[in-house]
Amino acid sequence: MKTSLLFLSVFVLHSAFGQTDNPRALLGEARRLAESGRHEASEALYKRVLAQSPNDSEALIGSAYNYSWWKQYNKARLNFESALAINPDNSEALVGQGYNYAWSGNFEMAKAVFERLSKQAPDNVEALKGMGYVQLWRGNGYGAEPYFRSLVTKYPNVAEYRIALAQAYLLRHEVKNARLVLQSVLQIDSTNRTAAELLKNTYGIASPLELDVWAGYSSTGGESRFALRNVQLTSQLSRKLRMYLRYDNSLTSDLAALVRTNQQAQAFSLGGGMGWNKSLTTRLEIGARFLPDHATQQLCSGEQIVFFPNGMLVKAGGFLGQSDEIADEWLAYAGFRVPVRPWYAFEPHYFLSRVEAAPRPEHRFMLNNQLRSRNGYELNLGVFFGKAAVPEGVSDDQITGSYITAILPVSQSIWGQLSFRWEDLPFDDLTVLAAGIKLRLEK
Repeated sequence: MKTSLLFLSVFVLHSAFGQTDNPRALLGEARRLAESGRHEASEALYKRVLAQSPNDSEALIGSAYNYSWWKQYNKARLNFESALAINPDNSEALVGQGYNYAWSGNFEMAKAVFERLSKQAPDNVEALKGMGYVQLWRGNGYGAEPYFRSLVTKYPNVAEYRIALAQAYLLRHEVKNARLVLQSVLQIDSTNRTAAELLKNTYGIASPLELDVWAGYSSTGGESRFALRNVQLTSQLSRKLRMYLRYDNSLTSDLAALVRTNQQAQAFSLGGGMGWNKSLTTRLEIGARFLPDHATQQLCSGEQIVFFPNGMLVKAGGFLGQSDEIADEWLAYAGFRVPVRPWYAFEPHYFLSRVEAAPRPEHRFMLNNQLRSRNGYELNLGVFFGKAAVPEGVSDDQITGSYITAILPVSQSIWGQLSFRWEDLPFDDLTVLAAGIKLRLEK
């Protein structure tokens, strides 16, 4: 009986340790760990297998993929090369090496690897997909489109290829085509969040040419006026560069003193925005404003925006107005956007401004609440308060107010815009109602 129990114990222990050291079982567990993001634990298992079998292609390739997902691209490259030294035609190693080069930013080498795979196996889907993604990730929509169009034709029910095709169209500023493709994805799979999010974002993408025209009504101290507020022509000159010409008459409706005296404050400016990458955008604008009593003011403004992957952004900017006839003035501001839900975000901002002749600066804090629907309708509800630049000894220096703005995409080419603002100022209050239209020329 004791002998039987001893043999049974040895058998159980041998089976347990044998199962643990089984290379195929270790590789399966290592792959699972790598895919779940536990890269260090995964690599430990791959090393155990490679210590026993240095030329195990499956372990070399699995370890290389793990390093690549871990963003240790040089280590991944070496392991892929080791696997290809054993078998130069190993398609799995070629695919992994191609993506490893692409993820590390070496698009030329990635392209060469996928072309090699395509010559070796002309019908290899991964080769076609890889070449498409290389072009897409390097920002070449014209280069990516043929690959993904071919994949969509061959595999019409694969959402991934349609989404990539839509992204290629967006790089080419062909928003209409991108929307049609994304809508077809949602017809196949109505729960596809990637397609739904991209489709929503297309309604906020600037078109190649836009014309904005605003008119407004303002009332203060028993006086009112109606005037053209703003006209802006904007062009997308390249994928990263956007330029605009602006006629701005908003001060004529926004400043109570100008409303009461029925005077104009017209400005003409040239501006542009450069999207350096997905995380950074810079805006600059220069111009001149023509104020009452023949005073001319040179204008310069700028803004820096930093975007984060979760939809949050941080911005900071400023404005400088200089003149030989009147006191110079400046404004600085900072703010950020925090997405709470896919349809809601809040945006706090702080403004500090000063006119050289004023006794002190003006402070304003603004809190905006942005609500946006999937098809581009947008509503902004905000409040603001602060302290005005009134002379010393004036007790009433409080500024309070609220506003509502709305964006109404009536169609892809015509958008309506509405704005209402009320301000309680130290010496008066001001009410402004404005409406605008945006004409979008889309490809």
